Amino acid sequence: MRAYNRYIISLSLLFMLTTVILAAIGEDRLDLYFTLYLVEGLALTSLFTYLDPRARRGLDLIWYGLFAGFGLIVLDKVLEIIL
Repeated sequence: MRAYNRYIISLSLLFMLTTVILAAIGEDRLDLYFTLYLVEGLALTSLFTYLDPRARRGLDLIWYGLFAGFGLIVLDKVLEIIL
C-alpha cells in the first residue's frame, strides 16, 4: 500500500472516530468539530512527512485553507465576546 493511501485511510478513520465520540457525548458545536479535525489532520500530516514532495505541497495548500477557516472561527468567537 502506498504512503498516500495509508494517509487517506488513517485520516478517514481518525475523523470518523472523532465524530462518533463527539456525537456520543452529545456535542453539537460545529467549531469544536472543525478545530479537532484541523488539529488531528495537521498532526497526521506531520507524521506522514515522507510523502511525495508534490503530494505534500498539495496537502499543505489544503491545510493552509483549513487553518484560515480556523482563524475565522477564532475571529467570530472574539467578536462574540467583545460585542
